[in-house]
Amino acid sequence: MRRIRIIRHTLGGASEIEDWVGEESIVEIVFPSGRKKRFVVTAERIEEFVYGHLLGEGIIQGPEGVRGYKEELDQEKGDTLRVFLALKDEPEEGEGSVIWTSCGQSVPEARGLSPLEPRPLFSKDAIFSLPRMVSSHTQEFRLTGAYHYAFLFSPEPRLLVCAKDIGRHNAVDKVLGAALLAGFPRDCALLYLTGRVSADIVLKALRARVPLVVSPGAALLGAVDLARRYHLGLIGFLRGKRFNVYSGASWLTS
Repeated sequence: MRRIRIIRHTLGGASEIEDWVGEESIVEIVFPSGRKKRFVVTAERIEEFVYGHLLGEGIIQGPEGVRGYKEELDQEKGDTLRVFLALKDEPEEGEGSVIWTSCGQSVPEARGLSPLEPRPLFSKDAIFSLPRMVSSHTQEFRLTGAYHYAFLFSPEPRLLVCAKDIGRHNAVDKVLGAALLAGFPRDCALLYLTGRVSADIVLKALRARVPLVVSPGAALLGAVDLARRYHLGLIGFLRGKRFNVYSGASWLTS
């Protein structure tokens, strides 16, 4: 975040004030083949973001999938950070492109996934407690209106990790990567995100074997279809003392 001078107009007139704005940077992942993939991100928790992205894309299944990691700031383009990777297996993908936070990229095919096996893990009271638990971690949004957040909880619930970013996909990648590097169990965790749930978010959760995704926002039809196909728990419109279960009701305790 950064404070800048702006002019604010109200019914009472205009005045010059200082206000907070969110900042963005570019991260460029360089694969062993030389292929590059670029992202517009909030410049924090970059290593977690990279590991989480690789996990969520199905490129790695564990930390051992990355054999070498090096960050290097582009001296000519101060807003670009290059991450050089050595991987156990090189992904088979096309040319890299900038993945903007408008989330307009296509959803890759869900190859190699097996359905989850639902069991009662999460109580309704635990679900209802999530908005209160995350509220103390979203101060930057209240200051700027610029950030999305993602959180990973244990079933109790206990907060395991949280992250913010200008892109909701990036925020999810960061918490998945942090959990991967810290060795937190993901197969009994709950992913809470502040934005809407699309099919590519569900796909990230499935690849990371996170069984439940919860949001105060909407779930898109593609996300619902994918979640039902692989028995992922999907909850939307968590507000007050109500929520909608779109898929995976068996993950909830009675």
